[in-house]
Amino acid sequence: MSGILIFSLVQIILRNFFDSGIIWGDSLLRILVLWLGLAGAILASRSGKQISIDIISQFVPDKFKFFVKKITFFFAALICLIISYYSLLFVNLEYQDSTIVFENVPAWLTESVIPFSFAVLGIKYLVQILNKNKL
Repeated sequence: MSGILIFSLVQIILRNFFDSGIIWGDSLLRILVLWLGLAGAILASRSGKQISIDIISQFVPDKFKFFVKKITFFFAALICLIISYYSLLFVNLEYQDSTIVFENVPAWLTESVIPFSFAVLGIKYLVQILNKNKL
């Protein structure tokens, strides 16, 4: 994150005071933010601090909350795995098109974090469904 902030600051200074800048800097920053965001999502999910909208568990009796959590994890896993699948198709299309992001870096390589991250999240939720003790 510090690298992103420093690089952004350098870009701003170069543009505002020297009428120049690193041509591929904006593309690199977008990619770094994508990678950082998805890595943060995995870390937040690992520690159970992900964003969740859970209205139903407030209204069900305590004895059913376990099942509500399991159903919630099932839908989270399903959505993550669907996103992973379709983003993998997207990355494959980028590979076939040989799109270049900047310099000689292919777009598929920078975007490959998307299917990987969502697959990890989907598997994590599936494991939590199978885990009988801890939610």
